This record gives sequence, structure tokens and C-alpha cells, in this order.
Amino acid sequence: MRRYDFLFPGGQQPRPNGEPDWMPDASEVARARARLDRQGLDLRPIGQTERALVAPGETPWAWWIAAALWPAIWPTLIVLRLQTDLLDWSPVWLFPALALVHMLALAAPVIYAERGSSRAELRRRFGQVRTLAEMQALRPEEFEAWTGLLFRLLGYRVTDTQLVADHGVDLVLSNDRVRRGLVQCKRYRGTVGEPTVRDLYGTMIHESSDFAWLVTTGAISRQAREWAEGKPLELWDGPELVDIARRLR
Repeated sequence: MRRYDFLFPGGQQPRPNGEPDWMPDASEVARARARLDRQGLDLRPIGQTERALVAPGETPWAWWIAAALWPAIWPTLIVLRLQTDLLDWSPVWLFPALALVHMLALAAPVIYAERGSSRAELRRRFGQVRTLAEMQALRPEEFEAWTGLLFRLLGYRVTDTQLVADHGVDLVLSNDRVRRGLVQCKRYRGTVGEPTVRDLYGTMIHESSDFAWLVTTGAISRQAREWAEGKPLELWDGPELVDIARRLR
């Protein structure tokens, strides 16, 4: 991972307004937002996508009832049609055909949801945002959702949670190596300083987590990076985020 000598890559100096040279200007961000809107930006929150037929955590009762009715209805009707005179009015193929339609109706939402969570679909949604200007054009909740996609592509299980929201943490991660990781997302143009990193580290300890990430479209101060050295913290600024995203597409 790159580390900058000061606040800026390649020893660049800040602009008169204090921003590094790599920071897109406001007009570029506005154009990026307009472009994303024209393309129909699709960054649905993790676990709350349009593909979900029920809200996260709820039991899909309609699906379970429909599934339970299949063995209760169709085998019985087929047997009655073949071995009795009760259903002579119906063609032989009717009930098997209806049973097949019922089975396809049960399978369709499962296939649809699997397709929506596939890696190809994750890449498609993630790849809608490519430049730092586009990242800065995202609304805070969109940037959080996009960051969640990024970590999912990195192989993490991601939860968008409100359990630790008061501490400024937006995502909770886990995989085979990280039991519980926290992510703080900061979509802005400013510089993240040491106090913010200290607070994130304190939250990580308080929440009994073993790793934390700070992901920002802005800059990260030298003092913040120095303080984070040797601790289970990763600090990603705008250029680093663009570089990571490029490797995942």
C-alpha cells in the first residue's frame, strides 16, 4: 500500500485553498454526479437490495407456505386423476403441468436473488463508480453502499449496521482471517486528522473488534498515518481508494 511522504502523493504541494493537486474541483464533481444520474446509478444498500422479496431478518412466509403446498396438493391431484374417476373432466397433462409451473414459481425468486448477489453483479454495480470525482459525487449513504461492495469483492462478509453508528462506524466485516472488523466511511474533501483515527481505534477496542479501516475520498494527515503505524488499522485516502478499486474491476 502506498504511503505518502506528507499529505500528498509524489511530494505535490497543496493548492492555495489547502487541497492537494489530485483533488477534483467542484465543477468536475458536479459533472460526475450528472453523469451518474444519467446512467441510472444503482448502489443499493447491502442487504436491502431491490432483489430482496422480504426485508432483511424477516421470514419469507409466503414462499414457505407456497413450498409446503406443493407436496400437499399436486401429488394428491395427480394420483386422484390417474386412479379415480373424480377428475375425469381434466386432461391427463393438466396437473403435472400446473405442478411444474408451481415449482418454477418457487425457484424463480431464489434464482433471481442468487443472480443479484453473484460476483458478476457485484462487479457491475461496483464498476459504476470509477473516478475520484465520481466517488466524491456520491451521497454519504451511496458511498457507504459502494464501500460495502468493495469489501465484498475483497472477500469479506459485510453488514451495514446501525449498532455502532453513534461511534461513526458504518460497516462491520468478517472473513476467515478477521473475526470482526469495523469500517468508517468518510465521503468528503477534507483531511482526516489524528483525532479521528484515535476515535476509530477507541471504537474498535470498545466493540471488541480485531481490525478497522478508515476509507475516505479526502486526504489523511501525516500525523494520522504515523499514529496508526503498528496498530490493526488501515487508512485509505482518495488516490489509494481509486487504486484499490481499479484492481477490483
